[in-house]
Amino acid sequence: MTVILVRDPAQARLPQEDDDAFWPLDFDRAVDSPLEDVLAEFDVVIPADDLRVAPRLSGKARVALHCVRLEALEHLISIAGDFDIIFSPSLLTRLDRHRSLRPTLLAARAMDAGHRIVAADLGSETGGAGMSAELKDTVIGRVLLYDLPSGSAIDFGMIGERGEEPA
Repeated sequence: MTVILVRDPAQARLPQEDDDAFWPLDFDRAVDSPLEDVLAEFDVVIPADDLRVAPRLSGKARVALHCVRLEALEHLISIAGDFDIIFSPSLLTRLDRHRSLRPTLLAARAMDAGHRIVAADLGSETGGAGMSAELKDTVIGRVLLYDLPSGSAIDFGMIGERGEEPA
């Protein structure tokens, strides 16, 4: 079994996508080619995002299973067989993976509405629902519009403009 990652050069890459740690799996081969070029290497390609049982193969045909979802890839690897796997992640799969690795802002402590945010009020977590941790300096000095419990994700809907006070 060979597991192939297909990165279509026609698709824009997400910022973290070129890091070796972006995908939680090791690939036997990674190609920067259109999917059709990789599919042409095989006699039969079976769409396999919802495959539950490995196909039984006979003969000498070169067969590959193709998937676009990460959980499908992990499942196909677990059921193994006499086939190769082509993984061409969909945009949604790539965005989900990017989001799961992205540092986001959260409230490091409970704060009341009207509180002016300082650096010590902000923490971060990986893959949270808040805004990007890269925007921390943008948030400092703004006023909370709502009470915020410790550990809450922080997004722009919770903070006012600089100088704006809660209603």
